[in-house]
Amino acid sequence: MSHECRKVSAKIAPPSYEMTRNTTLSAKISRPSRFDLLLAALAVLGAALILAREATYGVGLIADWATYISTARNLLDGEWFVQIYGWPYLHWPPLYPMLLAAASLGVFDPYDVAGPLNAAVFGLTIFVAGQGLRRHVQHPFLIVGACCAIMLAIPLTRVASFAISEAPFILFVTLSLVLTSRFLDTARRSDLIWAAAFASLAFLTRYMGVALIIAVVPLLLLQRSAAPLEKAKRIGLYLLIAAAPVGLWLVQNFLLHGSIHGQRQPSPYSLLEILDKFLSDIAEWVFFFYLPSGDVRAAAAVFAAVVLLTLAAAVGYTLIRSHRKDEGMDGWSPFYLFGGFALVYLIYLTAAQSQTEILPLGGRLLSPAYVPLLFTAVFALDRLLSYARGRTLPSAVGKLPVIRTIIRGRAAATHSLLIMVIALVFSLWLAGGAAFNVREIVQANEQGLGGIIGPAWANSEVLQFVREAPADVPILSNSSVTYIYTGREDDHLTTHADDIDLGWKLNPGAKRQIENAADGTYIAWLHSFASDYGYSIEELPHLEPVAELSDGIIFKVNRAYDAADRRAE
Repeated sequence: MSHECRKVSAKIAPPSYEMTRNTTLSAKISRPSRFDLLLAALAVLGAALILAREATYGVGLIADWATYISTARNLLDGEWFVQIYGWPYLHWPPLYPMLLAAASLGVFDPYDVAGPLNAAVFGLTIFVAGQGLRRHVQHPFLIVGACCAIMLAIPLTRVASFAISEAPFILFVTLSLVLTSRFLDTARRSDLIWAAAFASLAFLTRYMGVALIIAVVPLLLLQRSAAPLEKAKRIGLYLLIAAAPVGLWLVQNFLLHGSIHGQRQPSPYSLLEILDKFLSDIAEWVFFFYLPSGDVRAAAAVFAAVVLLTLAAAVGYTLIRSHRKDEGMDGWSPFYLFGGFALVYLIYLTAAQSQTEILPLGGRLLSPAYVPLLFTAVFALDRLLSYARGRTLPSAVGKLPVIRTIIRGRAAATHSLLIMVIALVFSLWLAGGAAFNVREIVQANEQGLGGIIGPAWANSEVLQFVREAPADVPILSNSSVTYIYTGREDDHLTTHADDIDLGWKLNPGAKRQIENAADGTYIAWLHSFASDYGYSIEELPHLEPVAELSDGIIFKVNRAYDAADRRAE
């Protein structure tokens, strides 16, 4: 086993940074190495897995979809950031609709390009992560295993399968962290500029990109090799590039609409409920199955909490040691950079959800922490293996009791044993992820991806009625699913900002829209979206039934027709 592993390593072992730095220009522009081709193959396979989920019903849809796609369509039509029903695009940063509009090339509809775009972005994330790991990790099987773990990661494949902004956000975060890590090693200003540029793109994709700034700026401040004035210049440059574009976006929101990001609902969850959900979702990344309430879920949450607390202690330890003189901890910047970002992101997300209502889709908002956490674990395992083989860990770490126990005995035997154990555990973990992905691909092609997509909507009689209705007939619906599947941009029944205090589940704004609708307006009432209304639509006057269908009712506003007439019928 050890001999074979050394043979494989000799074939695809990545060059050290020193070797790479001294390569000639001709070597740099030569044909791709076997390792590059392997990473490219994994990237293509990852993109194919995403497209396989969408083979039958297309890209996954949730409520945010209508916002992104309608805004992209309006951008293509020469309008500013205006979303569905003419509402201003406020709650989200602007980049994802811009990407959809650009990817359509003015030829395709943004809905048609959303699936392939996210699949390509997911594949590129695998490749970028592999290249970032290659720079710091000496054991190739760890790099390949990590790329496979990203390719099969349920939180990543799920968000990449939906027309939402998490997939590009994860790519930009990964690029920014990889380039920041390079800057911490080389101090080249160009690396800092590129790291800040990708941080800006992440921030322009999701407002939670601010976690990158919170995690990186203290590291720039703690750099030992720079004078105070140079540190101030670096931090100023980073903040200017990373934060200024979002700042301009928020300023224009305020000038045009009087609000920087629109009104949001307060959080209905307690801090304990949020922590339980977060920790359980993270535990699912390891165990590959849904954790029901009860002792199993509690044990998994405790496990995840212990892991994160251990990571926090390790990140703090390496960060402090690395920035003291003569501590022998140089080269650990990827560990505390990626681990530190993951911790900052999770803490920021917890704080955000405790203040405002955020509804994650299967750990959707947690997914950006997956790659940094995986990178941190792989880097730590690689350093442990390197120490077991050649005792290259810093003495401060090597003297820790747990490390001394692990590496006690002959170095070669310990190194081989550790490789066997890590490879076995990694293989079992990847097998679990592969089986889970196959199951989800099959389910997606039989039942849809969840959210508002699948056979129930593709075959809806109400939506078929709306599709066939004349374009000049105004139609109201109690869900944006009508727009999603028919392209109708008529107003849909919703809650306006001034109705929030009255209790949004009663939908008083929707009721007023029905009451004030002009004669001849059609109401497409889907039964599955009526459960939160505090009234029955049949109780409202002047609604003449047009068609009673399997999944809803079509009404027409008719002032000459009253609810009493309907009851008499």
